[in-house]
Amino acid sequence: MGKETANRSMTRWYCYFSLFLLGLLSVCSAQVTSPTNTAQVKETYSVSGIVQSMQGQRIVAALVTVLRQDSSYVKTTLTDSTGRYVLRNLVDSLYVIQVSHLGQKKANRSVSLSDSLQNATLNFTLEPAAIKLNEVSVREKRPIFDVLSDRIVLNIESNPVFAGGNALDALSLAPRVTVDPITKSAGIDGKSGLIVYQNGRQLYKSADEVITYLQNLPSNSISRIEILTNPPAQYDAGSSGVILIFTKGLDLNGFNGELSLTAGVGRYFKSNASLSLSLQTKKIQGSFLYAPNYRPTYFSWRSEQQLTDVRQSEQGFSRSQEFNRIDYVNHLLRTSWNWNIAKSASIGTVIQASQTAETDNPTSSIQYQLASKNSSVTQVDAVTQLKSTISNFALNLNARKEFSNPQTNLSADIDFAQYNNNSLSSATFTQNLPAFRAAEYVRVKYPNIVKIKTAKIDFSTPFLTKGQFQSGVKYSSITMSNLPTTEQYSPSFSQLEPLLSKSYRYQEQTSSAYSNFNYVWAHWSLQAGLRLEHTYYRGQSGPSTVISRDYTNLFPSLNLQYTTVKKYQYSASFNRRIIRPAFDLLNPAYIFYDPLTLYSGNPLLLPQLTTTVQATYLTPKRMNLTVVYSYSKNRIAEIIYRIDSSSATTLNYKINFDWEKRIAATYSVPIEITPSWQLLASVTGANSEFYSTFKDVPISTRQSTAIFRLSNTIKGKIWSANVNLTYRTRAVVGYMLYDPIWFLDLGVQRPLGPRATIKLAASDIFHTLIITNYGNYLNTNIIFHHKYESQRVLLTYAYRFGNSKAKTLKERSFGSDTEQERLGGDNKN
Repeated sequence: MGKETANRSMTRWYCYFSLFLLGLLSVCSAQVTSPTNTAQVKETYSVSGIVQSMQGQRIVAALVTVLRQDSSYVKTTLTDSTGRYVLRNLVDSLYVIQVSHLGQKKANRSVSLSDSLQNATLNFTLEPAAIKLNEVSVREKRPIFDVLSDRIVLNIESNPVFAGGNALDALSLAPRVTVDPITKSAGIDGKSGLIVYQNGRQLYKSADEVITYLQNLPSNSISRIEILTNPPAQYDAGSSGVILIFTKGLDLNGFNGELSLTAGVGRYFKSNASLSLSLQTKKIQGSFLYAPNYRPTYFSWRSEQQLTDVRQSEQGFSRSQEFNRIDYVNHLLRTSWNWNIAKSASIGTVIQASQTAETDNPTSSIQYQLASKNSSVTQVDAVTQLKSTISNFALNLNARKEFSNPQTNLSADIDFAQYNNNSLSSATFTQNLPAFRAAEYVRVKYPNIVKIKTAKIDFSTPFLTKGQFQSGVKYSSITMSNLPTTEQYSPSFSQLEPLLSKSYRYQEQTSSAYSNFNYVWAHWSLQAGLRLEHTYYRGQSGPSTVISRDYTNLFPSLNLQYTTVKKYQYSASFNRRIIRPAFDLLNPAYIFYDPLTLYSGNPLLLPQLTTTVQATYLTPKRMNLTVVYSYSKNRIAEIIYRIDSSSATTLNYKINFDWEKRIAATYSVPIEITPSWQLLASVTGANSEFYSTFKDVPISTRQSTAIFRLSNTIKGKIWSANVNLTYRTRAVVGYMLYDPIWFLDLGVQRPLGPRATIKLAASDIFHTLIITNYGNYLNTNIIFHHKYESQRVLLTYAYRFGNSKAKTLKERSFGSDTEQERLGGDNKN
């Protein structure tokens, strides 16, 4: 069937599904507003509110307990990622609401519920258990991370080990999260692909741009990061997990801001800064962020390869050494505004822009001897350069309407984003052995334009008095145009020139609809959802080679949780997710890494489908045990192999492994060594198995891996420190095995008066983070030794200004739990 027929078919089922959702919404609304149900609602009441610190920061996972006047227990709950709590199904009576959290004084308030007050609002501001010295108090201190039943929370602001770094650095310290600094990729539970949004707004970015943005966002501007490990149906299915970023200053009244300045040194001097401004009034809420970043860095590596002929009777070798200095300057600007145009209606906008200038300057020396008789040693020296100028612009327009019941709301978002990447690659290769030859050169220009357009509608309403029903629809369109031109090349590149300058155009449309249901009764809670996604894409390489796919998938999600009277939690979950190949991974054009290393995309890549089952046990003292089993079909992973057994040239290439099976368990426990020394220990044990029949050659790799993290938090009278030790045993990804690694990080902070703070962070203190990986596949037996600028010392000065009064305005929800960004899979660079 052609594209028009496929689109008609997609439109037909989409209309049917939308009509079904509208009918279901009508039933839900009728159940909420009908006289019969109204009578039922009057029999029970609810209490909701926000829990925050004295500094106005929302407190996540605060314990909210309902007691009767005789102190007998009624029920309990935890605050969510925005510090909000909701207590439903309370009868007409007098209660005491008690709120507690580690490092805070308990707070108690009485409330009387009756027909005249069916939905009470109680906000709590907790005082820290602080020691005052010379009018300077020690601020609330939280561990580096909290592991909850459905998410991992990184407490960025209160821990100095994050100071001066960026969001990607922070993610690397979280359990179950893997960050590869060499390939510039990140994932959860061994799977790449992330959905990222900031302050409740989605970031519409390609896979490459997501990683770049995380590297450009200073950790000094971030309050906390939450990692959803089991996202429900309202999130797009195309990711391994969801990253929620919350910046500073969102929870204070009036005008306030923070200025931070960072300078430091690794191999090279580097600096960054951030200016965060926030305005919060009854009618307008706005924020502004500007972050310049000067970050020169380097990568170096050595590779050794054994070369054999077809009969494996002759032996040869290939050795290379490369050093790449990278000059990097970035400017990031983001502003967000929301207006309350009526008591129950609001509109908003988010504007984001960035400009990046990056220059890679790799130099390499290569020696090789082919696996043939009388073959001589050849040495080639290479000087290459890749200059990139990247400009990004993104615009969001949103609206939200609340109905008579504030928990019933309708929201709509329209987004547009464009990314322009103009790159110029030049390379000069000089052969010095066995005889000197004139230099060979090539110069290629890579103009790349990506446009992303999305529109979505989300609806949420109470259901059956104890539950919540959510539903929505979304459409997204992505287009990419990559039209390289070869500006100069020597005669020796004549045969490769058509491959280097091959154009590639890509377009993708994804339509989705979802329904999600949450229900709470007694000590149980249930979340069940179903998401339907239809995707059509078309890639055209050169003037005539076209590959297109048209597919529809269903993605169920289920989470069941039980909380005992003594506050022990047991939960089990199931979901199915998809990782679609990023469009750059489908581009078959060739790119030079060095004279003997080529990269090419694979237009035949299939989407990766992953089914995950997870079980979690959580105690009141924050001890956590999580067991995860996942099965991935068409697992996307990298291979490196020689194009021709008679040549030393290798090709970096992504393929679909037939499957990957992974089982993992993560155990974390907080330990109080002394009142001022807290240790958070975490260990993850995993067993991964990959299987592939690429080129009809079966290969199976299997490896058990353990990751140990010891996070120490030490508090003095007016200072605090973090000492983090990380150790990972041998690991496997695809057919490549990775040797063990370990590193030690340190952070110290001290307040300078009530508004200023100075922080010192040192990463990889002993410079032990050297990555060695190796593999033997097809005709290739190769080993790599990677080193990068992991050892750094950064000094940060931060100053807060403006109003520091905690926000007491009615908190507005912009449907952030229903906003998502579909990313396209693995990453390269």
